[in-house]
Amino acid sequence: MSIDERVHAVIRALYDAAMEETLWPAALKELTDITGSQGASFWVLDGSDQPRLPTFTTVNFDPKFIEAYLEDMVPLDPTVQYLVRHPDEPIVHDGLVITEREKERHPYYDWQGQYSDIRFRMVGQVRPAPAVQAGVALHRTRRTGRYESDDIERFSVLYGHLARALAIGFRLGSLGTLQQCTTELLDRNPAAVLLLDEHRRIVYANRRAEALRSACDGLRLCAHEIVASRKQDYDRLHNLITQVLSGVARPGACPGGVTRALRPSGKRPYTIVVAPVSRRYPVLSVLRPAVCIMITDPEDHKPLPSQRVQAAFGLTKAEARLASLLASGADLRSAAAELKITYGTARGRLAEIFQKTETRRQGELIKLLLTTLAMS
Repeated sequence: MSIDERVHAVIRALYDAAMEETLWPAALKELTDITGSQGASFWVLDGSDQPRLPTFTTVNFDPKFIEAYLEDMVPLDPTVQYLVRHPDEPIVHDGLVITEREKERHPYYDWQGQYSDIRFRMVGQVRPAPAVQAGVALHRTRRTGRYESDDIERFSVLYGHLARALAIGFRLGSLGTLQQCTTELLDRNPAAVLLLDEHRRIVYANRRAEALRSACDGLRLCAHEIVASRKQDYDRLHNLITQVLSGVARPGACPGGVTRALRPSGKRPYTIVVAPVSRRYPVLSVLRPAVCIMITDPEDHKPLPSQRVQAAFGLTKAEARLASLLASGADLRSAAAELKITYGTARGRLAEIFQKTETRRQGELIKLLLTTLAMS
């Protein structure tokens, strides 16, 4: 294989590792071969008061050595100390860090010599976020010798691709983390949450929605849409979805709203909130939701904590208890009976709640409460 082919193979391996982190060992192997190194590591450095390497992948190192290094020696490593002090220096080598005479007297190198003949290091690093550094370290033994100026110059050619690969990897990793957090947050929601695209197809269902799919009690989640058993309920639901998709609403109101779906089992009806989703998507996004539907089951849905309702909207304790019951699916009469107040008193409190929450209808109030405070 020619030198150009070898360089291209290394570059491909770096970008492959950026897309799939399990491929870093293969990329490190390509780097060790082309740079005349005996070992390599891919690392992420948390440059806190006590530096840590939360990510550390190696090739050609004794696992016991690596375990001991990560456990006790990272803060004592002169190269790590240098990297923490110089996070924006792209390429770091021994000549910048420590002299050979200093190595002979340094406790870190004395410890390292008990495990390995590795003696010299060359590092390429980036800083993808404040207090976070990442990079690749290449290692040579005493017998092979230090990295000279020619080695550093050749490595600098690869460094540009390494830096771009690491930047890609961190963007993808951050996106994956955000997606995971979002999924976990939606799964903790006590309501069934569905996301529909502009063609009304279900593109996401949280854990509670999947449970609803198997219940088939007044609502069914089909392959491409949500179906209510009664025609009246189906029409009301899909009219709200149409309103959201068209962006047309009643004067002074936002698209969407609240409806209910009766249940053949005789249990209390589902409360259904339909709301728009922002349509600002990345160009390459496959998932393009346009409508969010939240379905609450008053039979097993815990009322919103009245203290949270009270604090969020500046309600009195009595008003918050009433609002919480309404959001859990109770109608005004049953809520009044549960609170042991007259229907007239409940209507008066509801008027005060409307004023404080800047809503005008009970459905609008329920939508506000569910979408604002429904996380458990």
